Formats: sequence, C-alpha cells, structure tokens
Amino acid sequence: HPDVLYYAMSKTALNQFTRSAAIDLIKDGVRVNSVSPGGVYTGFGDAMGMPAQAFTKARYIALNCFQKLHEFQMLDFWQSHRECLPCKKIANPIDIANVIAFLADRNLSSYIIGQSIVADGGTSLMMGAHAHNMNDILGQ
Repeated sequence: HPDVLYYAMSKTALNQFTRSAAIDLIKDGVRVNSVSPGGVYTGFGDAMGMPAQAFTKARYIALNCFQKLHEFQMLDFWQSHRECLPCKKIANPIDIANVIAFLADRNLSSYIIGQSIVADGGTSLMMGAHAHNMNDILGQ
C-alpha cells in the first residue's frame, strides 16, 4: 500500500529527531528519548467508526490474549500469525505508559540518552525475521 511509505518515513524521522535533539539538549541536562509502541488497544477503532461489535471483540481479544475470534480484518493477521507476537497479547496503554514512566525517572534511566525504545512485545523481532513459524526461527 503506498501510504506505508509515508508511515515508515515518519517513524524514521522521529527516530532521527530523537537522536539529534538528544545531542543538542544533553548539554543543558535534558535527556531526549522516544518510545515506538507496537499494537496498542486504545479504542481508536471506535473513534474512527469501527462497528461496536468489532470494537467489543477487539477489546476482548486485547485483554484476553487473543482468544479464537477470526471475524474482523484488522485482527486477521495477528490471529493467524500468533507466533509473530511473542508476548501473545496486544499492549494496553498502561504497558506503554510504564516504559515512559521508566524513561522519565532519572534515578532509573539516567544513562539512557537519544534512544528510540521499541515496546512491541517482541513483534519487530519476529517480523524482522520474515518468518511465520517460531520453530523455523529457532531452528527446531
């Protein structure tokens, strides 16, 4: 899909901005980091007009670690490729908020500067391998 190009460019731009701003601002004691979340159940689909039934089922799946529900296109990939999501669940906002809280705590993260933290439950590790079978990846 052509829009993927622009999405990828925006993510790359954010990562580079994070590094550049970190270099510029660390002299003033400002640490700059960013968080790149994977799939997060936020209710966005409902706000964008997703039918209530789809919204309810999406929420159920997000909160119950992918029960067998195959009816909606946005979840079809994750339903049929669960091995691509090692933690077996879509994140909830609190999962991402915890990463941000960690980065904001100078006692815990003072040495982390200019990093783009990927918080995706391991999805990018699996997708980056271009494999849809965990056994193939692990060589079993």
